[in-house]
Amino acid sequence: MMDAVLSRPWQARVTTDLDGKTVLVIGGAGGVGEGVVRALLAAGATAIAAGRSLERLEDLAARVADSRLVTVALDALDAGLDDRASELAEQYGPFDAVVVSVASWGEQGRKMALDLTDAEWENLIAGNLTSVFRLYRAFLPHVAESGILLQLNGMSADIPFPGNAGVALTAAATKSLTRTIAAELGGRGPRIYEVILGMIRTRPRALAGIDDESWIPATDVGKHITELVAGTSPLVDDDLHYFLSPVTGPQAGSSE
Repeated sequence: MMDAVLSRPWQARVTTDLDGKTVLVIGGAGGVGEGVVRALLAAGATAIAAGRSLERLEDLAARVADSRLVTVALDALDAGLDDRASELAEQYGPFDAVVVSVASWGEQGRKMALDLTDAEWENLIAGNLTSVFRLYRAFLPHVAESGILLQLNGMSADIPFPGNAGVALTAAATKSLTRTIAAELGGRGPRIYEVILGMIRTRPRALAGIDDESWIPATDVGKHITELVAGTSPLVDDDLHYFLSPVTGPQAGSSE
C-alpha cells in the first residue's frame, strides 16, 4: 500500500530540510496530493491539506497522524474564496508554497467531444479551469516572495485524450495559464511551476487493484516539490517540468 515508509528516488537529494516552512496543498486528500503531503511532512514542513471533502480530509489526518498536518475545508468555486484565502493566510501564512492538485472528471463518463452537452461542458470548464484560475488569483498574493506556486497536471495537457475532451482541453488551458503567469511575473515574486506527470502510483489506485511498479510513486512527486521549495532542485530556474517515469526523473520542459 501507499502508506509505507518513504523511499528516496535516485534523483533526489540525500536530505531536504523544510523545517519552519509552511506549504498549502490544495487537493491534499487526493491520491497525488497525499503523496505530496507525506513528502513535505517527511522533510520537516508544516503541510496544510485543503479540499472540499471533510470526510476525506479526516481520513487523511487519521492515517497520517502527524501534528504538523493541518486539514482545512476549501472550495475553489465558492463565492467567498478570496476571503477564505485571506483567513488561511492570516492564520498560517505567508505560505512558502501553494501546490494546486485539483481535477474533475465530471459525471458524464467517457464521451466523444461533440457529444458533450452544454451543461457537461460548462461543468468540466468550471471544475478544471475556472477553479485553477480562481485559486491562483486568491492565493498568489499570500505566497512569500521567496516561495513557489505550483500546479500538478497530466499528460492530457499535451496529447489528445479521446473520450475525455473536456479534461484534456482544461489541462492544456491550465498549463498555458500557469506559464503565462510565470512569464508575466518575470522572476519578480514567487516562482511559478507547471509540473506534467506521467502515471502515478497512489493509495486509491492500489486499493482499487490498479498498480504498476513502473509508475511514479506519489511521494516521489512530493520529493521533487520539496526540492523546489528548498531551492535545491537543478530545475529551480525552469517553469515547466515533465516527470513521466521514475527512471528518467523530473526533466525540464521545452518552450518550443
